Amino acid sequence: MSFLSLGLFAACMGLLEAAVVVYLRALGTPSGSELSQIHELIRSLDSRILFIERQRELATLVMLLVPAFLFSERFSYRVLAYFLGFGIWDITYYLFLHGFVGWPQHWSVLDVLFLIPRPWIAPVLCPVLVAAGMTLFCTAYLFMARTRAVKPPHPGSWAGLLAGGGLVLYAFIGQSDAYLRATDQLPRFPWPTFAIGYALMIVAAGWILVQLYREPKARFF
Repeated sequence: MSFLSLGLFAACMGLLEAAVVVYLRALGTPSGSELSQIHELIRSLDSRILFIERQRELATLVMLLVPAFLFSERFSYRVLAYFLGFGIWDITYYLFLHGFVGWPQHWSVLDVLFLIPRPWIAPVLCPVLVAAGMTLFCTAYLFMARTRAVKPPHPGSWAGLLAGGGLVLYAFIGQSDAYLRATDQLPRFPWPTFAIGYALMIVAAGWILVQLYREPKARFF
């Protein structure tokens, strides 16, 4: 599978995701404020609908495995292709959603990103930044790996990616209960936690790309 095929598949997944969210918002009849968007989208849907939505999210993650598996015979490239598809899917999802219903109106509006295993809640800017970084890193690595002798990244790079990813994930789900319990004012999103985690991921990813760039041009896919 080529980069174009992978990108087209992920973009179509983004369109389908946006369409599903339009239907869910119609079922939940959100009134428009940040508080009601979060509460009404989750609380107004009965448990059966929420169960179905979680299974749909899980099925989407599994579906992205297919183009990643077909992308290459090497496991590491398949993993990178999976995250590349994930990043394109997430970015195109917001593009299509904005085109369908004009939402989000601005980058700071809160969104429910996932429901597995618990609600992920963050300003729209955060998942877009993560998806953009993921897409750029995976694309750059896979293109450079075509003509270079690939060696395992330094353990410090993996440590930075894991630590940064853990902080970003905590920023997304650490306060989900507080968001859902809020009746008057929403808690503040933990921007410092997200910023530190995202910075760690960017530095680690950049370090990996620099290490790969310095490798001799000696091999192909």
